[in-house]
Amino acid sequence: MMRPVLMALLAAASLIPLGTFGLDGERSRVEFHVRDNRGGFTGTVRDVDARIVVREQDERFAAQVEVRVDARTLTTGNGVRDRQMRRDFLLTDRFPAITFRGAAAALARPGALPFPASLRGDLTIKDVTREVEIPLRVTALADSYLAEGQVTVRLSDFRIPIPRFLVFVAEDPVQITLRLRLLPR
Repeated sequence: MMRPVLMALLAAASLIPLGTFGLDGERSRVEFHVRDNRGGFTGTVRDVDARIVVREQDERFAAQVEVRVDARTLTTGNGVRDRQMRRDFLLTDRFPAITFRGAAAALARPGALPFPASLRGDLTIKDVTREVEIPLRVTALADSYLAEGQVTVRLSDFRIPIPRFLVFVAEDPVQITLRLRLLPR
């Protein structure tokens, strides 16, 4: 006889929403944090477009993920810093988009409770592409998803100079935090 908890998890797994999803711009947040010798700063991304296709594959759930960030909308709340970041470091006049293409896979049988997943794929900043892996915590709702994760990227891996100005010196690693709400398209 199956235990009630196991039966509930198996029933919840059959309710995983499948299909094509996009970001809920009002409830999604992408942040980045740069440490420096003065405490660091945090910024956000305002213009993010994503297409996620969730499907069942070999009795497991997987998703194809495509994300496009308008790098011209990265903001830290300091206009001088933002303009310099776009002009001198991200070169947004030549490379206006940051892209990610990859796949997410559940690391445990998905259910209504948060389950671990791994998002792996190619992150392109400027003209440099690197493979990244982002551990996620995903919650499947009736017709949508919540996903949270963090990843550290190094500026030097993308040939981005380390920002320096007078006594200010940034550190190479940048922490990116994702809090996403995915809605059906």
